[in-house]
Amino acid sequence: MNEKTDLNRIYHHYEMWEDWKHGFYNNSSGSEKEKLKQKAINMFNSEELTKQNMKRVIEEWTCSCEHNLTNNGLNKVAYIGQAACCIYGGVPSTVTMECWSLLSKDVQDRSNKIAKEIIKEWIDNNKNIQLCLNIY
Repeated sequence: MNEKTDLNRIYHHYEMWEDWKHGFYNNSSGSEKEKLKQKAINMFNSEELTKQNMKRVIEEWTCSCEHNLTNNGLNKVAYIGQAACCIYGGVPSTVTMECWSLLSKDVQDRSNKIAKEIIKEWIDNNKNIQLCLNIY
């Protein structure tokens, strides 16, 4: 589900990525991992929480979205879902990937549809984005 865009590719150093700062790339194991899996499942099972947190990603994680959503080699739908779980409950991307198969087909389809809508919204709002140097 690589959604192609006509946007120029934007790169940011990983220390600027909000997803990195919130544990998107962290590791987890044991009982902590099981708790995180349950958080992801709970979020996806709620249409409202899924929409709300996917929307938060595009509103709050500016650098991460620029870096990832301008990458035509990235599965943007999966990224938005994983990022939503991370912003919702600190769930690392690998944990979200593991629990995806535990969701019903209907929940998966609904979540993918929401992600596509959110990505389209982000693209529509960022059509004129230009690469610039941000010093933090």
